[in-house]
Amino acid sequence: MSDSATTTTALSPQFILLMATACGLCAGSAYFNQPLIYSIEKSLGISTSQAGFAVVLAQIGYGLGLMLLVPLGDLLNKRKLIVSLMVFAALSQILLSFSSNLTMLYFFTVCATFGAISAQVLIPFASSISPPESSAAIVGKLMSGLVMGIILSRTFAGFVSTFWSWEGVYLSSGIITLLFAGLMWKKLPSTTANKNLTVVAIYRSLIQLATTQPHLIRRACAGALGFAILSLVFTSMTFVLANPPYHFSDFQIGLFGLLGVIGIFSSSWSGKTVGKGHENFVAMLCISLMLFSCIPLFFAQQNIVAYAVGVLMSYFGLTAFHVLNQNLVYRIDATARSRINAVYMTIYFSGAALGSLTAVYAWQHWGWMGCVASILIFAVGILLIDRYDFRQQER
Repeated sequence: MSDSATTTTALSPQFILLMATACGLCAGSAYFNQPLIYSIEKSLGISTSQAGFAVVLAQIGYGLGLMLLVPLGDLLNKRKLIVSLMVFAALSQILLSFSSNLTMLYFFTVCATFGAISAQVLIPFASSISPPESSAAIVGKLMSGLVMGIILSRTFAGFVSTFWSWEGVYLSSGIITLLFAGLMWKKLPSTTANKNLTVVAIYRSLIQLATTQPHLIRRACAGALGFAILSLVFTSMTFVLANPPYHFSDFQIGLFGLLGVIGIFSSSWSGKTVGKGHENFVAMLCISLMLFSCIPLFFAQQNIVAYAVGVLMSYFGLTAFHVLNQNLVYRIDATARSRINAVYMTIYFSGAALGSLTAVYAWQHWGWMGCVASILIFAVGILLIDRYDFRQQER
């Protein structure tokens, strides 16, 4: 099967489930350290801000992988690329579990997340081999798997850290990822390298896409601000729940993060709704949810239910909005979806780093109210970019 090949045969539910599981396993590992900030701080004898910066580095490592490795999906054998990345990420996680100082923590955090971008090769691959009428729905299903991986990663990390150690989180995950890499090697279909492209041409075309496709850049920037909101919410979750009046443990924080399961339903719903041609409706609903989530989030330190509602609103809004954006940008060029995804996801994940950094800085200087104000500013930015982009596309 060639990289540029398309098929009119529907993908089997088992194959879709396998790819969705792979997406969740790979993407989830980039979020382990969010509920572990205080455990890492205590174990290594470092400050809260130093431990919190590892969350930012995890997003930076993921972003570098998106920029440098994902574009190669249009060039190389996808199965070899996916499995190689999984093995590299797994070994980096195992080495991260042996961190005894800040340098090792930072270095192997970047390495582990740099290799954890297999999902971003799988998603455009699945889209390209799907029948056109089911492509949007399949992207939604794979995003559901990715979201589930992110959600369960925090619960898994909190559970293992509470009953074992934060190091055990990365050691066990690394072993599981190695075993799953072997399974992926056996089950994924092989592809042939694209002989019409070179590495230089791939990276040159990235610049060309970024400079000639303003629609792609606008959707990516809107998505990045949305991911900044979500990253800010989940990074600051440890600060809110570990301190008065809640005093939650790592495991309890991880369980609270299960609220994000709503993202599974929002991804699937968004994919199906976009497939029916209701893009503008999806966009407005998602932006409204992210914007008005600030109201219940404002009361997070006084009422756990209000906090939960705010988290649900922001999570549903962002995950559905992300699926919408991916389906919109994939329409630009069906033969360059890995490169399109690389440009989109690199900008998108810069939002994760922005959100994590904003959470740490805002919490230190202005407390939770600073975090909520930042969410509101990001949401207004999304609204302005999205409305402008839809007007430009209509013209």
